[in-house]
Amino acid sequence: MNTSEPRAVRLPRVQAEAMISHARSGKPEEICGLVARDQEGTITAILPVPNAARDRRITYHMEPLAQHRAFMEMEEQGWELMGLYHSHPATQAYPSQTDQGLAFDPFDDQPLYPDTVYFIVSLADDANPVIRAFLLPDPETIHELPIHVAE
Repeated sequence: MNTSEPRAVRLPRVQAEAMISHARSGKPEEICGLVARDQEGTITAILPVPNAARDRRITYHMEPLAQHRAFMEMEEQGWELMGLYHSHPATQAYPSQTDQGLAFDPFDDQPLYPDTVYFIVSLADDANPVIRAFLLPDPETIHELPIHVAE
C-alpha cells in the first residue's frame, strides 16, 4: 500500500449515525462492534457486539459468542469484515496503546485482523462526535485514513 496516499473510507451516513448512536448509548463506557462490507467494498452494516471488558470505561473486549454470531450473520448475508469500531467516551478518536495492543496477537505480534480498518468514535465533545479510521499494520505504526461520510 502506498502510505503517502492512504485509501479513503466511504462511510454511509446511516452507518456513521449508527456508530455514534451506539457510542452514546454506552457512554460513559466504551462500546464496540464490527463493520461489514459487501463484495463491491461498500459498507453495508454496523454490527454492535457487547463489550465484555472488566473495566469498560477504559477499554473494550468483544463478547466472544456475540462476536461469533456477528461473523455468522456477515457470512449468511455474503458480507465480509471491513473493520472494527469502538468508542472513546471522553478522549480523542486516536488509537491508545491499549487499542494498539488489542489489534495484535500477544505471542507473535501478528495482526489479528490484517488490513482491517479500526474506527474510533470520540464523544469527548458529545455535541460534535468524531469518527476517525486507522490501519494498524504493525504494533508500532498507525496510518490514518480519510473518511468521507456519504448519503
